[in-house]
Amino acid sequence: MYAKNKTITSSFKKVKQSTSYVKTPSEKRHSPQPSSSNAEENEMKMLKDFDLNWEYGPSMGISRLERWNRAEKHGLNPAPEVKQLLITHAEDERYTQCLWNDYKNIM
Repeated sequence: MYAKNKTITSSFKKVKQSTSYVKTPSEKRHSPQPSSSNAEENEMKMLKDFDLNWEYGPSMGISRLERWNRAEKHGLNPAPEVKQLLITHAEDERYTQCLWNDYKNIM
């Protein structure tokens, strides 16, 4: 059926792939720019990490800032960046309330 030294792929035409890719001018114009949503994602990740760090005690029933202050009071040295973020976004519940806040109404 197949001749010696032939593989199933040897019947397909070989096409050399280019090793470099150069963006066209239209692609350069439409390349994504860093956005504020990326900064917000980083901030939310920092707050989530704070919520999930049990070193600072339980987080249910108190705001993130109250938890941060409690941890500071007990000498646990929470990240000052978290406090600054909480103060900066004091009116936004996504920032002020812990990750578990939405689950308190389930129980």
